[in-house]
Amino acid sequence: MHQIPIAEAGFNAGHIHEWRLSPPRNTLAILSLSDRPASFNQEKHFAAAVAARQEHAAEDYWIGMSFRIPGPLDLTALEAALVRFVKRHEVLRCGFEQLVAGDLRCDVMTPEEVRLRHTDLGFFPSSEAVTAHIQTTFDRDIDTLSWPLFVMGVVVEASQATVYMGFDHILCDGLSLVVAVEDVQRDYAALVAGQRPELEVAGSYLDFGDLQRHRYRTLEANSPDLEYWRSFIADAGDLFPRIPLDLGLEYGRMYPARNHTVRLLDDTRALAFERICRQHGTKLFMGMLAVVGMALRDISGSQKYHGFLPISERQDPRWHKSFGWFVNTLAITFPIADGMSFPEVVEGVQAGFKQLIRNVDVPFVKVWELLAPQYFHLRTWPFPVNFFSFLDYRKVAGADRFDVWQPKTIPESSHSNTGNMWFFRNANGLFLNSIFCDVPKSIDAMDRYRDAIASTLDGLIQGSARGGVVSRESGPPTVAV
Repeated sequence: MHQIPIAEAGFNAGHIHEWRLSPPRNTLAILSLSDRPASFNQEKHFAAAVAARQEHAAEDYWIGMSFRIPGPLDLTALEAALVRFVKRHEVLRCGFEQLVAGDLRCDVMTPEEVRLRHTDLGFFPSSEAVTAHIQTTFDRDIDTLSWPLFVMGVVVEASQATVYMGFDHILCDGLSLVVAVEDVQRDYAALVAGQRPELEVAGSYLDFGDLQRHRYRTLEANSPDLEYWRSFIADAGDLFPRIPLDLGLEYGRMYPARNHTVRLLDDTRALAFERICRQHGTKLFMGMLAVVGMALRDISGSQKYHGFLPISERQDPRWHKSFGWFVNTLAITFPIADGMSFPEVVEGVQAGFKQLIRNVDVPFVKVWELLAPQYFHLRTWPFPVNFFSFLDYRKVAGADRFDVWQPKTIPESSHSNTGNMWFFRNANGLFLNSIFCDVPKSIDAMDRYRDAIASTLDGLIQGSARGGVVSRESGPPTVAV
């Protein structure tokens, strides 16, 4: 899996077919039986979309993906696999409606009502034409306040085909795209072989949201569950941890965004860094977070790291193969004082993560509402926030076939008021995808940040090669998100 801007997704010339979800034939009969509450994430996302429309904000946000099917395409089998995919995951069959009381309701189609509307768009003569079409289609058709909330298509070539999908964030997170690739590829292969695909049952994200709402419906600002967050605010000075760099941004403004992916380490050097992490008894993502903290110290002078860390909420086996927005935002603190070595910073990261993980289930949206109500009306974070995300795509379902499928995650944010960083590991190395504001100070600051991270990694690897890393016994690293 690779996370890149759409311009670098590698679409080729070819014949395009697209599918969109059709409305149920008997709308009133179906929807009257399927009134479900939205999750906390979905409710806040929908409110932000309403605010953007009221502000007449011309902004595009979606999560895209693509993957290859080798050989001549069986279009009928692909469409059948896409239908099964939509039927399997309840959240894909949702529409959303704001009630007068303020609650957000999910109207859900039954699997029996699922029909896909197929459009044959004909041949597109160049990779540029294909890419421009997909970008324009996603920008135009994926809108939180309209329906359907996703588009699926395929670019057919003589010897292969590239499937692409675009989703509104209200439907899913990044790991859901991995689920989509594995689901469709598995069912397509079975159908082409003349087999009946195995019926895979996936837990519903709507059930997850319902359970979360019941658990935290009585949460209040003084609840013991929020003690960790109150402590973080007291230490950081705010619920939202500011990135300690001058990005040249004005409060309350959104700016056109840049989407940039760079390889920090090739596979050989990434393996060397992983060995360093193991020698110091830590996991890859914690070692990477320590590197980020050290780099930030070197360019900003900060002596303590305060930042946001998205954490997967798929620990329960029910959600392992589910499509949805299973991500909570947590805050982490650790020291990065001048003179602290990598092993010392790692120890701080481990201690900070241990505290964080004890509070992993408390929904950030509720924390925001209760502990920072002065910002809760905003449709985005109030100012540039320190944000770190990490995924190891070598350890997800279907990874052993990624060399053939060539899956890609394609995030789109046309505007931003911060600088987000998504680190990921795949078979080709360690990468950083970042989306940040397209203004001179922001570009310069993010360039310096990336360079400092790369320099810190290079110094650690060179030091290890010279025998500068003291070994400490540890077990093998585990998957972390």
